[in-house]
Order: sequence, then C-alpha cells, then structure tokens
Amino acid sequence: MSLVTGQSKMIGLIIPDLFHGFFAEVVAGVSDALGRYGYGLILSSSRHNAERESKEIRQMLALSVDALIVASCESQPAALELAARDVPLVLLDRRIAGSPAFPFVGTDDALAGELATQHLIDTGHRRIAYIGGPAFSPSNDREQAYRAVLSRNKIALPKEYLERVPRNEKSKHVPGEQCMQRLLMLKPRPDAVFCYNDPTAWGAMVAILDAGLRIPEDIAILGCGNSFYNSLMRVPLTSVDQNAAKLGSEAADVSLRAIKSRLDKQEHVPATVLLKPTLVVRGSTVRAKPRAKTKS
Repeated sequence: MSLVTGQSKMIGLIIPDLFHGFFAEVVAGVSDALGRYGYGLILSSSRHNAERESKEIRQMLALSVDALIVASCESQPAALELAARDVPLVLLDRRIAGSPAFPFVGTDDALAGELATQHLIDTGHRRIAYIGGPAFSPSNDREQAYRAVLSRNKIALPKEYLERVPRNEKSKHVPGEQCMQRLLMLKPRPDAVFCYNDPTAWGAMVAILDAGLRIPEDIAILGCGNSFYNSLMRVPLTSVDQNAAKLGSEAADVSLRAIKSRLDKQEHVPATVLLKPTLVVRGSTVRAKPRAKTKS
C-alpha cells in the first residue's frame, strides 16, 4: 500500500463464474484497462451463491482493495451497500432492483432481446421459444424484449414456450439441454429458440441433434454472449455479441474515476454505461448456401 495516498493500487473483481467464456473476456478487459494505469486485479468467484458473494466481498475489503467491481448474483443490495461505504463499488452486467446509487456497466439487454427475436422472425420463424436464466436483469430484460417483439409482430406466445434454467447450476450446458428436451415434446414444437446465453444454447443444440433433428432446418437456435467457441461448433451458433472485453474496460474506467472522486473528496455521481450489442449471424439460424461447383 502506498504510504502517500493510502492506496493499495488493487481493484477487486467478483464474478459468478470463472469458466464462462463471457466472463473470461470481461476479466481480460478489466485487467488490460487497469494495467494501463498501474493498477492490479484481484479476482474471485461467487459461484452463483449469494452467501459466498458476501464472503468474497468481506475478504476483498480485508485485502484493502481500492474499489470493487461486482457481477452480482444477489437480489438484495445490503452487502453491497455496506461495502460501498468503504470503497467505490461498480455493478457489472447485472443490475439490482432498488439500488440506483451504484454505478453500473452493462449491455443494453432489451436491445439484445429485440435483435435476437426480430432476426428469428425475419428468417421465417413463427413458433419461437425462449430459454431464460434465473431471475436477474439480463435474462429478464431480454425476455421482456422477446415478448414485446412477438406481440408487435402479432405472433402468439404459448406459455409452454417459456423455459428457465435453475439457479446455481454447475454443468453449464446441461440445463439448456434439459429445457430443450421439454420443448421438443410440445405439439407443435417450436421452430426456433432464443437462449439467454451461449452455454444454454449449446445444451439446446445437443438436445436437438440427439433427437435426430437438424439445425436450423427443423429448429433454429440463437444465443447471447458470442463466445469464441461459437464459430467452432458442428453448427456454428448465431449469437448476440455483448463486447465483453469492452464491458470490462468500461467497468475499470468507471471504478478508477470513482476512486479519484473519493480521493479528491468530490461527490461522485453514479455512472450508467450501456453498450449496444450486435448480432453475429451463423449457421444455427441461417442455412448455409451450397458451395458452387468448380469446373474440373
């Protein structure tokens, strides 16, 4: 710790999952941005457990971090509000209802849901299901946009077309596979599925292919997160790109500005940074054109 400023020059980052490619890219973005200003990063995972998240926050504070960046799995802000009395705290990716006082860096999830659903409609699908996540803001906002786009296009939404993976699942693709298996039993079954993240979409694809069906000819699949692995899959996955590395660098910048405001004893106005997502179209929603035959 600097004896002059009382700073450790370390930022704490708590994410729900160390193995999710999206968060790996976020971590890289945070680390790169902090490094440019001489700050280091302390990383930990809550494993989607609110009690563990609170413990990790306490441990970070004990290590005298200068600020905290948290992709929270907690729906109640008490532990975060307590921490924010000691150091600046920035929420990443996931809002917490009733806590507008925290700076927030995330994706325009409503736009993500709109881009995904409208693409499936534009590619000729009308029986569009949604596999969402636990009750936190990215999944909720994407679902609300999905519902709104279907309504705007006068497309019916049977309640059976809505599935939700449970909280605290460790096998990331398995819940999506199980949700898709239930959707496949419906009559009529969906002809397209929007999944709230890429691992869920991977599981859905496993279920479809195991059932002897084709992607996208029988069922189109669309994810969110645009993982590096999507283009390497047997059927490359169409996905909404959240620009995860940019999210990380923006969160780092917001936290550094908050640290400076506190050191200068200035009132810090909480920032809200929403990045616009883009759609990356691959073979899981658009049938590949046959290659032209070459003359021998």
